[in-house]
Amino acid sequence: MNAIKAIFIKQLNDVFKNPTVTMMFIMFPLMAFMMVQFMGTGNPEEAFLIIANIAIMSIGSMPMVAIASYIAEDVEFRSLRFLVMAGVKPTQYLAGLALFVLILSMVAMASFGFIGRLDGSDFMIFMGLSLVGCSASLILGAVVGIFSKNVQQANTYATVLMMLIGFTPMIAQFNPEFITYTYYLFTQQISILLTYMALGGGEYALERFATLGIDIDINFMRSTLIILANVAIFTGLFAFIYKKKGLRGE
Repeated sequence: MNAIKAIFIKQLNDVFKNPTVTMMFIMFPLMAFMMVQFMGTGNPEEAFLIIANIAIMSIGSMPMVAIASYIAEDVEFRSLRFLVMAGVKPTQYLAGLALFVLILSMVAMASFGFIGRLDGSDFMIFMGLSLVGCSASLILGAVVGIFSKNVQQANTYATVLMMLIGFTPMIAQFNPEFITYTYYLFTQQISILLTYMALGGGEYALERFATLGIDIDINFMRSTLIILANVAIFTGLFAFIYKKKGLRGE
């Protein structure tokens, strides 16, 4: 536990040493605030829809890019090697790093809730979906970080995946047929649920979906199972890559 705490504090002290990654956690909430303030009409439903779109991009990019970059950076510059030599186990290193990234991500996601003026159950559901989504994104980012030889390679892989899982749900809103290809992505399911919530739920929301050309049966249980299946698949992939490559900073 002390080793995990030490890794967490190390990342906290180094947070501004990687401004490109750190700025992501500021940029997306700032973008949401600017869009709600200057592009919105003050309608809560509209504000929630804006927040939902940017939140999906954030979930699919912030945790994944951050942890991939941090791991690749520590490996490339031999920081991890020194930590391992000091007695820190790779699993403790990953746990401390994951905790740091997840907390940073959830602080950013909470700011979306405040900007969108969510309250009560809406805020709790939003944060719950964000937590599961950020966890899935984080696990995938850890895979990228372990697989990459350096920061540049990690950023390249993470950018491709970020475009796939973070931006395709937004594209699907403009081209509903695209959902056929993205339906089983965890970000697409979170996008569907958040949009359904933003439209007020019930038959009215389904009618609004229909006006967008989206004919879809909303089922929270099915969507939740698909999201959890993504988490399970990413966890299995992580276990395979970790067993194959290890993480010793060599």
